[in-house]
Amino acid sequence: MVICVMFITIGLLEVVLTRSIPPYELCMERCGEDPPRREVWRFRRVEMCRDRCNREERIRCLAAHPNSKREKRKCWKAARDRCIERCGNYLGCIQICRQINTPPAQ
Repeated sequence: MVICVMFITIGLLEVVLTRSIPPYELCMERCGEDPPRREVWRFRRVEMCRDRCNREERIRCLAAHPNSKREKRKCWKAARDRCIERCGNYLGCIQICRQINTPPAQ
């Protein structure tokens, strides 16, 4: 009986812990580790995956705040900051992040 209760408790704990990880973090984890830059095709695939994760997170954030312009601006800024963080010191990358993560004019 004690063993059954232990297994149920551990099972529930695993479910709770798994669900508490934000979707963005899970997505980024699925993209994998940074490959060496000389492996261009792998590097691009990982970067495209990470861009998709960032875009999906921005969409989730915007959907969560449909009536608040202030919160929407925060969503766009957070997406831009996440993108720029991955760029390092590459100015071209930073410029692209600013372009694709700027809210449309309304």
